[in-house]
Amino acid sequence: MGTELNGTRPPLSDVTVCDVYGAGGHAQVVVDVLRARGIRVRRQYNDMPSNQHPASVDVHPGVRLADAGLSAFLDVPVVMAVGRNGERAELVAMMTARYLRAVHPSALIASSARIGEGTVVLHGAIVQPNARIGRHVLVNTAASVDHDCVVGDFAHISPHATLCGHVQVGEGTHVGAGAVAIPKVRIGRWCRVGAGAVVLTDVPDHTTVVGNPARVVPDRTGEPPPDRTADCHRGPARLGAVS
Repeated sequence: MGTELNGTRPPLSDVTVCDVYGAGGHAQVVVDVLRARGIRVRRQYNDMPSNQHPASVDVHPGVRLADAGLSAFLDVPVVMAVGRNGERAELVAMMTARYLRAVHPSALIASSARIGEGTVVLHGAIVQPNARIGRHVLVNTAASVDHDCVVGDFAHISPHATLCGHVQVGEGTHVGAGAVAIPKVRIGRWCRVGAGAVVLTDVPDHTTVVGNPARVVPDRTGEPPPDRTADCHRGPARLGAVS
């Protein structure tokens, strides 16, 4: 499910500088996490200038704008600070990079929990024993992931959302702010769980559920999956080919 929190690709304590991919409001929060860990952000990358946060500094064109001057190589780790799950997955598929986990010092991570490469764990979040968090997941402010949960790659657990014990969340799924999933439920791939929803039963792939108890919204699909064919004519950008 991913690299361990204290694994070797690369250990957080050994990193002093990195780049951030993204320049919106979420990227500002990620930059704050890195600064709290004593890690200097060298530069940011952005594919969507219209969404750039005014507090962003030293912003360079992203991989989709590579023809506009993106450097062919990066020599420092990268944190993916893009809030939309599908877009985050698209960009990772397009790039070859060494990704850094970004975990705020106030987050509580059990020693037996496993946190995947590139995952971001924000202020006050809790990840309990034997939980497994995939790659490039966003565990947002004060979210709670209880014991033995499994969270798939590119998922987003929103602020104050609660996953009780043994919950499974599929790849790319967005669990909305303040939502609750009771023990042992399975939430499928690329789903949306509405803010404040209470999930009492399993959720099929590619669906949206809302309410208490959570019910499937018939005329709505789930979280938009990545467009794996986007910009494939350019091939993968070689970002950060570091030994």
